[in-house]
Amino acid sequence: MTRTLLAVVVLLLGTPCWAQSASDIDGDVFAAGKELEMIGPAVAQAVIAIELCGGGNAEPWKKVVAGIDERHKKCIAEDAKWKGLTEKPDSLAGTYAFESFLNTRGAEARQQGAADYCGRVPWKVVLDPAATAGPTKEAFLRDHPKVSAERLEEFLTLMGWIRKLGEDTRWVSTACKSFWPEGPR
Repeated sequence: MTRTLLAVVVLLLGTPCWAQSASDIDGDVFAAGKELEMIGPAVAQAVIAIELCGGGNAEPWKKVVAGIDERHKKCIAEDAKWKGLTEKPDSLAGTYAFESFLNTRGAEARQQGAADYCGRVPWKVVLDPAATAGPTKEAFLRDHPKVSAERLEEFLTLMGWIRKLGEDTRWVSTACKSFWPEGPR
């Protein structure tokens, strides 16, 4: 399942960016925070991949961060409970999750080097959606025989959905019962 694959990557590489004390956890904020734990670091990893692996454009990914921030502001205006989406109540969720990952795991990724970082994930396919067909995916699957075509497709679908959060921002202005729009997660 895509959610599981990305969650494993994020949990191995990421640090928590949302928190509430155990006694006052709101269910909606909790659910949004779990998704933020996956989405924020995934965006940061894509930006790191642009730097280390070449290709792609950071702007669509940075628009995801901006969209999350705008959504967070809107939701806080509707209900102060949304301040609990980050460990720092005065921080906007997208920027906080993105920068938290870059400041911790980004340096580690740079130390690993491009060969290791770029070889573990099919970044060229993620960063260039037009490359999602043909030889690029086939080469990744051939080089990573333990990754099934189904798992790769799930991952690419999820990363495509995340990228589209910055391209189609209608979700930002909807009511804040659920923080995130429906998607493949």
